[in-house]
Amino acid sequence: MYEDLTFVFDVDGTLCPIKRDDERYEDIVPYKEMVEKIREYKEGGAKIVLLTSRNMNSYNGNIGLINANTAKVLLNWLDKWEIPYDEIIYGKPWPGHHGFYVDDRTVRPSEFLTKSVQELDEIVRRDRCR
Repeated sequence: MYEDLTFVFDVDGTLCPIKRDDERYEDIVPYKEMVEKIREYKEGGAKIVLLTSRNMNSYNGNIGLINANTAKVLLNWLDKWEIPYDEIIYGKPWPGHHGFYVDDRTVRPSEFLTKSVQELDEIVRRDRCR
């Protein structure tokens, strides 16, 4: 049904709330509706890729430290909440607190939750630069 689809998800702020200073990543509860929708697409054959900038600021972009420290915490968290994925890519550049990601195939989390695949495709086609 969705075998030819790939979804690339950010983790923090998309699959779960952004961690506050008084919280631990292990204790963050994912957004239930997001997890359910991801499971639906995964069960239908879609490929799920996680692309995260978690701790890129904390470790000054050092991917070795992220692989040694952040990766195992995230993997355990994904297993705990039974969040399906096919790939995880660490080291997504972090735009800072006042920067943005600009991409021609981007949809907002709220759009992912409420729109069909056809509607998502229309959103990205409509919003491309001409």
